[in-house]
Amino acid sequence: MTSRSPLRWLALPAVALVAYLLRGPSDPLRPSGPEDGVGPMTRRRYWVEVEAAHRSPEEVATHWRDHLPDHAPKWLAWFRGLDHPIPPVRLGDRLQIQMLLIRRGRVVVEHVDPLGFRVRTLRLHPDAGTSDFRVYPNDQAGRMVLQIESLLRTNSHFDRLAYIFGVHAAQRRNWELTLTSVARYAGGRLVNRGHESLEMPQLAHSYNLPAVPETPVGTTGEAGEHR
Repeated sequence: MTSRSPLRWLALPAVALVAYLLRGPSDPLRPSGPEDGVGPMTRRRYWVEVEAAHRSPEEVATHWRDHLPDHAPKWLAWFRGLDHPIPPVRLGDRLQIQMLLIRRGRVVVEHVDPLGFRVRTLRLHPDAGTSDFRVYPNDQAGRMVLQIESLLRTNSHFDRLAYIFGVHAAQRRNWELTLTSVARYAGGRLVNRGHESLEMPQLAHSYNLPAVPETPVGTTGEAGEHR
């Protein structure tokens, strides 16, 4: 009886991984939340503080939402509109993301207000949960905090391992560069920055949505539904 090459056994997980990435979930456009993921509930928060900004907090927040693809580094996260070209980005719009040039992800904009917006993952995403992009004005004119805060679990055990073994560093770099770009648009000086990651059974966003979204997730803010 001939023995099988060890390389053949090593190739099997690689083939399975490629098949997983290409196939994706059976319901890729269903909105997902932490209850759909695996591993610990994690809150990741990144922020920068700007002073002497030339633009108002509302102007910065609107530009950030509409031009997210321009602020994110394309080699880490390439955004494009799934339902129509962007900008603009409106409530209910779905965005497609190419992460690290190989991993696909999709999100839907579930909330918009004058100072920020929140997106929810769809099943075709390595995470399961929500990310909030927010501008916090200060009492001092021209001073504001720009923050990205995610409340997530990883979508699968494979995504959990990928996060532990390096994806977390790429994710952190992506949002740090995004915040730097938005701060540059705001004008003024970047005077402080930081990040934190917490794993706990129960976590909540630091900004609570004032009400249930006015439009069902997955539809635009205008008449008609996504196809």
